[in-house]
Amino acid sequence: RNTTGVTEEALKEFSMMFKHFDKDKSGRLNHQEFKSCLRSLGYDLPMVEEGEPDPEFESILDTVDPNRDGHVSLQEYMAFMISRETENVKSSEEIESAFRALSSEGKPYVTKEELYQNLTREQADYCISHMKPYMDGKGRELPSAYDYIEFTRSLFVN
Repeated sequence: RNTTGVTEEALKEFSMMFKHFDKDKSGRLNHQEFKSCLRSLGYDLPMVEEGEPDPEFESILDTVDPNRDGHVSLQEYMAFMISRETENVKSSEEIESAFRALSSEGKPYVTKEELYQNLTREQADYCISHMKPYMDGKGRELPSAYDYIEFTRSLFVN
């Protein structure tokens, strides 16, 4: 990871996508090209009819093209993508500390009991079915202890 906290591969992918949608090689995307680019990167933007309001996309444009000049430069686009990625990093730390708060004495694992005491049944079931058993420093599995740190990090890989 570089200083932005975004992997080199992610940065390359953002840049390649921008260039792919920059058909006229102007170094800028118009709003339609930008929207297509976001969709191809996995953004779930609602389909709206031509001329219909699109509040979700408009709020992205408020960030990326605040002066509404109709274009998004490579720099504006990269800054936006990096800020979106680092938002996730922040939230992964928040989720990790939430699990740490659930586990008594801030242990690096959470028990089945702690999950059921603090979460809804559905949430606890989900965690238990998706979390790996916690291994201590000697590689031994602790009974009904789950590795929330590995789980949280795996959620935020991409």
